[in-house]
Amino acid sequence: MKSKSTFLFLCSFLMLLSCDEALECLFGVNPEINETSISSATMGENYFQRITAEVDNDANDNSYDYFFDIIGDFPVGVDAVFFARSIEIIGVPEETGAFDFTVYLYVERFEDGYYDSSPTCNDSVSRDFTLFVNE
Repeated sequence: MKSKSTFLFLCSFLMLLSCDEALECLFGVNPEINETSISSATMGENYFQRITAEVDNDANDNSYDYFFDIIGDFPVGVDAVFFARSIEIIGVPEETGAFDFTVYLYVERFEDGYYDSSPTCNDSVSRDFTLFVNE
């Protein structure tokens, strides 16, 4: 009986190793937006905020391609600049208020001569932010 249990365990383990997606989920390999909130701005003054990303639980997260999208509002005078693993929100706000937007992050990978559009357990993540602009 013990040998059957060991055999089943070994077969299950080998099947799991052959399925990259199952391993990615088992180890929690997921894209992540690091910031949970952003600082407020003052109307008429320079504003700078960086939002960074990584692939959690993967020591080689530089091998991924990061793609960002932003849906929502920024005050007049403020814009987003996209970089390889971050977004910079910069400018001089010309109006006050609360401006809601959502940052979407998608990751992909090119490795060993092939393209993997699903290299992590979850291929995307999003986070909601509010930029408060005071007088």
